[in-house]
Amino acid sequence: MTDDASTATDRRSVLRAGLAASAVLAAPAGLLAASPAAAGPSATARRGDPFTLGVASGEPSPEGFVLWTRLAPDPLAEDGLGGMGERRTDVEWELAADERFRRIVRRGVGTTGPELGHSVHVEAAGLAPGREYFYRFRAEGSISPTGRTRTAPAAASMVPLTMCFTSCSQYEHGFFTAYARLAQDEPDLVLHLGDYLYEYAAGEYVAPQGNVRDHLGPETSTLAGYRQRHAQYRTDADLQAAHAVAPWLVVFDDHEVENNWAGDVRELPEDPPGPFAPRRAAALRAYWENMPLRAAQRPSGADMRLYRSVGWGATAAFHMLDTRQYRTDQPCEDTFPADCDARTDPAASLPGSEQER
Repeated sequence: MTDDASTATDRRSVLRAGLAASAVLAAPAGLLAASPAAAGPSATARRGDPFTLGVASGEPSPEGFVLWTRLAPDPLAEDGLGGMGERRTDVEWELAADERFRRIVRRGVGTTGPELGHSVHVEAAGLAPGREYFYRFRAEGSISPTGRTRTAPAAASMVPLTMCFTSCSQYEHGFFTAYARLAQDEPDLVLHLGDYLYEYAAGEYVAPQGNVRDHLGPETSTLAGYRQRHAQYRTDADLQAAHAVAPWLVVFDDHEVENNWAGDVRELPEDPPGPFAPRRAAALRAYWENMPLRAAQRPSGADMRLYRSVGWGATAAFHMLDTRQYRTDQPCEDTFPADCDARTDPAASLPGSEQER
């Protein structure tokens, strides 16, 4: 971060313009030649824009991070493919040391398709530690919003850290203005600690003051449904701003799959009927597709290696725990407050043998 107030103001202006607009540029293949700030404020509404879900970064290390986007010109399409269908698309990406992309440090091309939910996960590497970078994507003639990210400090570095964390973000219960304020603060790192979205159909979970907006579609239980729900949340401009301002570290809790799920145990065996594993597999696949996670976290069927430790120099170490896949079922048949012998069983309070290693 710079101490120069005018530079900081200029950066915010560029980021806001990038989030507000995606420009169609007549640039040669492999070249992202102009700043998204040049686009008008109505450009995001342009028909066919594939970057309606914004951009994100995550998993910072001293050498790199993950850059993410997902192509979705029709983000709320019922098939969960965002209007991209079955086609495959080349997506160019650029990483720069300045917000106007005058000092490009990396660029490349990746291909995505329906098997990835048309998501892109670029694992940028070979970068300087403790540095700020800016990134963007190009596909189908459009430029994405600009994102800001940074590498973690070198392992022995003791440096200041500005960190925000968030969780339990129910789209229906309120507008995401807290995300907008988070973006204004320009933190170094954001942690999302679970319940990034909620699985309920519209009106199934009503806040005491009433819901301010509705979920689209039925309760999520299929891959198409989870993809659509992630897309609905990502269309929120404040959430996009929070993702674009800093790298994120994420873990899930229960609502990314189903309320109160635990290991192989679902909340209610009869609703919806059938085995739990296919639903869990669909949810974890959509979660990976929509988060700035590495290939190492990509799920295999109904299993996902999400627990990990991430260092921030000598200042902090973040132990990202998975509190769902390895747990026993909640005691006392999910009653609350719980009152049965199983409530005090110490074996039911461990994080799972995999994470204890």
